[in-house]
Amino acid sequence: MWLKFLSQDQLEMIHSASLRILEEVGVLIHDNDFLRVLANAGASVDLDSKRTRIPSTLVSECVKKAPKCIALYARDPKYNVEFVNGKIYTHPVGGAANVIDLDSGLVRPATRRDIEDLTRLVDALPNIHTSTMIVYPNDVPERVRDIYAVEAILRNTCKNFDAMPYTDESFQFIIEMIETVTGEKELRTHPIITVSISPTSPLQFSSDVTKIMVRATNCHIPIAILPCPLAGATSPVTLAGTLVQQNAEMLAGLTMIQLLNPGNPVQYSPRCMPLDMSTGQACAGIEEAMISVCCVQLAKYYGLPSDVYGLDTDSKVLDEQVAIERAMNGLLAALSGPNALSGAGCIEGGITVSYEQLVIDNEIFEMIFRAVKGIAFDEEKLAVDVIRKVAQESSNFLQQKHTLQH
Repeated sequence: MWLKFLSQDQLEMIHSASLRILEEVGVLIHDNDFLRVLANAGASVDLDSKRTRIPSTLVSECVKKAPKCIALYARDPKYNVEFVNGKIYTHPVGGAANVIDLDSGLVRPATRRDIEDLTRLVDALPNIHTSTMIVYPNDVPERVRDIYAVEAILRNTCKNFDAMPYTDESFQFIIEMIETVTGEKELRTHPIITVSISPTSPLQFSSDVTKIMVRATNCHIPIAILPCPLAGATSPVTLAGTLVQQNAEMLAGLTMIQLLNPGNPVQYSPRCMPLDMSTGQACAGIEEAMISVCCVQLAKYYGLPSDVYGLDTDSKVLDEQVAIERAMNGLLAALSGPNALSGAGCIEGGITVSYEQLVIDNEIFEMIFRAVKGIAFDEEKLAVDVIRKVAQESSNFLQQKHTLQH
C-alpha cells in the first residue's frame, strides 16, 4: 500500500482547479508559431498578449494520448529502463554549477573533467539507473556548456541520460551528436536520451522551450516536464496552491507535446520547493517531500510516469543535516511509489555536487529499495517449524538450513 497524503476528493479538487486556471487564466507562450498550433487545436489565443486559454476538453483529450508506460533506452541494453508500476529507478541531480573538490574539500566551479569523472562514477553505481547532465562545465563558454556536457557524457556512459539543452540552437547540435553515435533511425525508435523542459513559473513557456519541444517530438524523444515553482515566490505559499499551479503548468506542457506528436512519451516530473522566508533561498525541508508524495499521486491520477525529488538537502557540507533531510525526503517520496527518484549527489539545494555523496546515495537508494519491498509472508517465512525445532532442541538459528537459505 503506497503512502498517500491526498484523498480522491482532494485530487479531484486539484484537477478541477488546474483546469479552471488553464481555461480562465491561461498561459503565456512566447512563440507565435506555437500559439497558432494551439489556436488550430481549439484554444483561445491572443497573439498580442501571447496568452492562450486551453479548454478542459482539449487537455483531457491530450492526457488520454500520453503513454502510461514508457521505456528509456541505453547504449547497452542491460541498462534499459521501463517505467511500470511498483518499480523505482533513480538518477543524479542535473545541472549543478559547482563540485566539492576531492583534493582540497572546497567548493569550486565544475569543469569538463568533472562531468567526465562524475558520469563514469554514475555508470559504475548499480543503484543509480540513468544519468544526467549532472554538472555544467564552467571551463568552456557559457553558451555551449550544454553541448560540451553531452559530448562528455556520450564518451563515458552506457546508460540513458537526460539532456537539458539551454536553447534550441544547442539542442540541434546535441541531436546531431546522438545521431552520429546511434544513427538517425535508432534515435527515433530507441532514443538513448530524454529531454527535460521547464515552464517559467508562474504559467509561462519561453520560445526556446517550445522549440525544444518541437525538435524532441520530431524525434519521438521522451520529454520530462519540470515545473519548478518556489512556494511563496513563484507560486502560492500554501502547498495546496503550489500543487494546483504546478499541475496546471504540467497539463499545459503535456497538451502542447501531444498536439505536436500524439503518443509522445511524457514524464510527470515536478521540482517543487518552498521558499525559506528568512534567507530567500529554496528550502529542502519536509514540505519538499510532502509535495513530492502528492505529485506522485497526481501522476497516478492521470496514469502518467512520475519522477520526483528524492534525495535533496540545503546543507553545504556532508553533515547530520544531509543525513536527516535525505532520509526523510528520499524515503517518504519512495513510499508513494514513483517511477523515478532524483537528486543523487546533490547538496546545497542542487547547486553543488559531491563525489562522496554520490557514492553514499547509491547505498541510501539500496536501503530505500529494501524498505519499499516490504516484508514477505508465507508459511516458510513465518518459520513456525524452525522456531519449534530450535525451542525443542535448545539449539540456535545459526545452525538451521532455513537461516542459510534465507
